[in-house]
Amino acid sequence: MSLQAISVLSVTVILLGSLEGKGVMQRDVQCCMQYSQGKVRTKDVLEFEMQTEGPDCSIRAIILYTKKAVKCADPRDRKVKRLLRKLIQRQRAKAHRTMWLQPHGNLPVMSEIQ
Repeated sequence: MSLQAISVLSVTVILLGSLEGKGVMQRDVQCCMQYSQGKVRTKDVLEFEMQTEGPDCSIRAIILYTKKAVKCADPRDRKVKRLLRKLIQRQRAKAHRTMWLQPHGNLPVMSEIQ
């Protein structure tokens, strides 16, 4: 390969890499196209989000990010509704616990008290 061909190839790779990082080459849409099989335990779910039907996604789903994988669940399923209630309850409890860790108004933080 000539030096000119190598230069053109390396510039092309660099340009494609920079375009891909800005989302021009690939879309950052993660979509469930079908529902996952199997059970998901509440304690394994790190976070979740709702997927609505639209031009990018063909089904409504709950996207569950677990410790090992990403699962797609049917929001109409009775067990999924129960799981979702538990997850929302866990989120509220966590938010309530962390609320008390924040300093309120002009009260000193524990590290400031001598």
